Amino acid sequence: MALLKNGMVTAPPGAPAGARALTSADPFAAGTGAAADRGANRYGVCSIEDFPPGMNDLSFTHEDAGGFYNYVKQFATPNFWYTDGGVLSWIYGEQYDDWQGTYGFDACVAEYHSGHGTMDGNGVFWMPMGGTWGGSAWASSADMRLGNEVARYLFFSTCLSLRIGDGNSPIRTWDVANLGLRMIFGFETTSVDSPHYGAYFFDRWNANGHKFSKAWLDASWDIDHHQAPSAVACGATQAEAQDRLWNEGAFQTAAATKNWWWWTWYDAAKSIRDQRPELPDRAQAARFAPPRLSPARLAELAGHYGVRLGGGVPDDAMGPHGVVLGDGQGGPRLSVDHRGVREITFADADGTGRDAPSADEAVRIAQDAVETFGLADRVDLVADKVRHQYHAGGTADDVADPRVRETHVVFTQLVDGQPVVTPGLGEVRVGIDGGGTVTTIVDATREVERLGESAPAAPPSAGEAAREPSTVEEALDAPLQRLLRRLSAGGRVPAEVRTIPDSTAVGYALRGDVGAPVVRRTVEVDCGAGLAKRYVLEAPLR
Repeated sequence: MALLKNGMVTAPPGAPAGARALTSADPFAAGTGAAADRGANRYGVCSIEDFPPGMNDLSFTHEDAGGFYNYVKQFATPNFWYTDGGVLSWIYGEQYDDWQGTYGFDACVAEYHSGHGTMDGNGVFWMPMGGTWGGSAWASSADMRLGNEVARYLFFSTCLSLRIGDGNSPIRTWDVANLGLRMIFGFETTSVDSPHYGAYFFDRWNANGHKFSKAWLDASWDIDHHQAPSAVACGATQAEAQDRLWNEGAFQTAAATKNWWWWTWYDAAKSIRDQRPELPDRAQAARFAPPRLSPARLAELAGHYGVRLGGGVPDDAMGPHGVVLGDGQGGPRLSVDHRGVREITFADADGTGRDAPSADEAVRIAQDAVETFGLADRVDLVADKVRHQYHAGGTADDVADPRVRETHVVFTQLVDGQPVVTPGLGEVRVGIDGGGTVTTIVDATREVERLGESAPAAPPSAGEAAREPSTVEEALDAPLQRLLRRLSAGGRVPAEVRTIPDSTAVGYALRGDVGAPVVRRTVEVDCGAGLAKRYVLEAPLR
């Protein structure tokens, strides 16, 4: 059984050096509980699906918040989880945000909110509540004063909660509200209505040994490639804020000074190849080989990437979340999560601020890495997308221009000529820093065992035609109509639905060991009251 030390998983005495089974770790730093007279006061959660008239309801915010809640309650019972009409503006306002020392967004160290959000032209973040309190059905960053009591980490799983573009910055939005916060997590863009953000955040934090900022960004990537997640950290100095942003990986109770802010974000992935998705002449299902995770295979992978083990891999090396292999002395590190996704960390990103390589140069470096490690020997890969991780920061008086910290070249796996379209799977990502160094490789490909006839699609819903679609638009019409009916059931018909550029794809959705042929698209819906939300449409191909 793995042991916990300082919130991280360590190998038990006598285990071979270099192999750490990953179990569910406590995200709170050891010995840093909340003040003794405050009880636990570690976590508070809010989620809204049912909104007042005039705006569209959401479908997955309770599941999203539940992923966060269910993980942390293993270690400490959260103070509260308010839902729908129980989420009112008093929770976020200074007068009651630490009500009875227990309730409100300044009563706990880490707070999670899932719902609608938007930002106005003055950089003020607004959230509609589940009901009206004191004459208001909204809460805004302008009215919040958080961190002067207990809050240190805010998670806003909403649209536009942490903007960094179009003249915005975390300082502009959150400086007045921040009275001791260490980190804030949110989105630069409109986000997808998904049940997975909270669970994926801790899954990525556990499985890959990531710090908070990277776990948040990668959780979003594995939900949709076309949104831009963001995170910010504060500190007394530039070095402290940057260190916190890149390296904070356990919840702490000490307040942070907001002299300096530093933030990072992924941009929406940019396609680097011509994509004109068309329906295939025949749709075949794919059967993928199960991940090979035996101790011998893990040792083989470690040797392949130059990971020093200092001993063999024990039979029980794979924990519930995976395993980390490495000597802990700064050499390459290999993590394999419960899905079989391999992530190799060769080096930290260059922090000198050197300019990033051009997209063409990054693709060349990434292709060399793919060839060097034989990543395309058993699967078909195509250079498909480029994603940048930006960072910027400064003080209330002076903000530095954004710089690229890493460029990630994404190679998509092809099956029978069609791409895998499930975000975060069926791909290889190569990270390259400003010095042209390959920092990380993520291999989420699966070998194909066989192709066969596609399983019959679900029978059409009442009122839907049973005929085979002849175009991508026809195939996506049924899931779009289902979405509109669901949204309209709350009493408001969406005024506009727009397609997110480069989001339409025809290919394979991974479901366990099966690849099902589908058409996939991300759309953005006008939800009323100045709000929007994104949704993923997916239609099976017979």
